[in-house]
Amino acid sequence: MDQTTKNQDRGQKDGTAKPKSKHDYPKRPRASENKFNALQTGIKEFLKTPPSQSLLAELEISFDAITASLPKRYTVYEPLVLLPANAFNAPPLWGTFCAALSPEQKDLLYTSIAKAFGRLGATHVAVNAPIALTTQGQENRMRSPAGLIPLHGNFGNSPRAAGDESEQPDTAELEHAFWVQTVQNHGIQQVWAPLYTMFSRGNITEKARITGQGPSQGTFPGLDEQSLRGQKISDISVVDMYAGIGYFVFSYLKRGVKRVWGWELNGWSVEGLRRGCEANRWGCRVIRVRENGRLDITIEELVDSLTANDRVVIFHGDNTFAAEILTKIQHIMEQRNAWSPVRHVNLGLLPSSRPSWDNACKVLDRHQGGWFHVHENVDVREIEEMKTKLKTELVRLRKMVHAEYDIPTDPMIDCHHVEHVKTYAPGVMHCVFDIQISPLEDSPGLAE
Repeated sequence: MDQTTKNQDRGQKDGTAKPKSKHDYPKRPRASENKFNALQTGIKEFLKTPPSQSLLAELEISFDAITASLPKRYTVYEPLVLLPANAFNAPPLWGTFCAALSPEQKDLLYTSIAKAFGRLGATHVAVNAPIALTTQGQENRMRSPAGLIPLHGNFGNSPRAAGDESEQPDTAELEHAFWVQTVQNHGIQQVWAPLYTMFSRGNITEKARITGQGPSQGTFPGLDEQSLRGQKISDISVVDMYAGIGYFVFSYLKRGVKRVWGWELNGWSVEGLRRGCEANRWGCRVIRVRENGRLDITIEELVDSLTANDRVVIFHGDNTFAAEILTKIQHIMEQRNAWSPVRHVNLGLLPSSRPSWDNACKVLDRHQGGWFHVHENVDVREIEEMKTKLKTELVRLRKMVHAEYDIPTDPMIDCHHVEHVKTYAPGVMHCVFDIQISPLEDSPGLAE
């Protein structure tokens, strides 16, 4: 678990003060507030060893000087200690010392750090790096963590090349991989393999917004009976076009929706989602989608085998086929009075989810309408302009995909809220645009 999450959900393992209530979202504590910093404790123990003392003398650095300038930041995802990319080069004095360490001395340092984290349930140590949006000139659609550097502990096999969608893990690889977990948003467990998939801690506020438990709890539309026009949350479905390890899938389930239909390319993410569902006691079906859009089983076999406990159906493959597949499923389930209308579509790909907007228009229930939650990286000076662009494009797409209904005027589409999730880069904000899509029957001038 990361430090911030522990402060929010369980109290503390790092010695920081507990928040006043479970709904408080405190800032990360200052170093002076820490009673115990496992990273600095592990480093100090290493600095007391003879090899370290000799190197300090050789570099003419005093013990007091270097211990006054040590890194402080870390995250624990049991059983992994994840350090930031600059953990061994900043502050400068510490960086100078680390640059002079021999490979054997570095191993001793990493071992000492791991030992210090034993009380926090950690056994492995790694250095993190931001996710690469491109690899070898290609878009990293798999969102593979190419920058993770294992330092201590057995992490299993080396990761496959990021972005190679033809290479999916087999059963043996999934079974023997190194998996970690954390708890966020008042009890939701998430599981992932850090060599192969990223975990974005910064999404915690958006996940809390969906569950209605965060500081922006009143700003997430469409998950109450009033906005659903009397329909119960437990009677609706959600589509997540980029399910990942279940970032937002689990939040919708926690809120009480009947089922989430998800799509995901990365087999490691699919397995993390499946394991997360198991940890949270939600039933999960994984269906492989081949390159031509065909499933491993027929649509009829899938529908026949679904149970009420199957809260998640995750399609492992390209979401290009999402509307085609879900339309066939809907047709059969409606004949059996078993269909729950899709009222929300989550579009969580960064920097842009644009490739899936047409499919989103197709899968959203046309009789009842609903909401798109569009994640985009936007220049902070262009957020208002982006709202207008989104509305214009979605009106065009909605008219195009429902052309057979002869909509004479623009469908009613409006952006009710823009959530600023986190800073993605200087001057660039990760935003979520909550777009309400009215039923086609509500469109002005719609022919009867």
